[in-house]
Amino acid sequence: MRNLGRPSRSDFVQPLLCKDLHNKGKIEKFHQKVDQFMAEIRAAHVHSVEELNRRWKIFLEQEYQKEAHAGIKEYYESYGVSVPARGITPEQEWMRDTRGLVFMDVSVVAEAFLHHETRRIDEAGCFSLRGSRYEASAALANMEAEIAYDPMDMKTVTVRCRGAEPLEAHRMEIGAFSSKVPPVPMGMTGNVPETSRLLDALEKKYKEDHGQMARALSFGEYGKEAGRHV
Repeated sequence: MRNLGRPSRSDFVQPLLCKDLHNKGKIEKFHQKVDQFMAEIRAAHVHSVEELNRRWKIFLEQEYQKEAHAGIKEYYESYGVSVPARGITPEQEWMRDTRGLVFMDVSVVAEAFLHHETRRIDEAGCFSLRGSRYEASAALANMEAEIAYDPMDMKTVTVRCRGAEPLEAHRMEIGAFSSKVPPVPMGMTGNVPETSRLLDALEKKYKEDHGQMARALSFGEYGKEAGRHV
């Protein structure tokens, strides 16, 4: 097989996601492999996500990546490059490129997955997002801002306004004593109370007071009895 000069690792970011200029049938083939794995995993009676991920990793490395890929063959043939009769596996295509990998910064990857929405900051320096209120800065009042956030963790979001440094806005937690809706009196709800809290409280106090009186009287009698034996 002659030197395969055109394609490079940049064309095949991962064996699983190798770029195929002729994509027809590629996704269908992968789905067939996923269906095969699902059938096998049911028979294995896996009961945890950790075990499922471990088995999936093994399946990819030992089954999917070691099987000749028709899409890779079609790709090279489109450039007039001869391919061995047995074909080329994703693993072979990945390993043939000796150039080192270039890893992206974690923050860059995280930024790529953030959601972005536009909001106008109100006069108090706050804005609403997905049913919650966030406090940004009064300095940004009445300005239009781009809000970047992770939908899985919205306690803090990033606010970007033109001409200002990005800042972190925190979700405002409204306590029970800040509720705008006052409690409705029992007499206005139409519900029939099961007991009287006032009478219950009076009865409790009555029992406590009479209990103290009974103990005091008992102590007085004890003193009288003791005097007879002196």
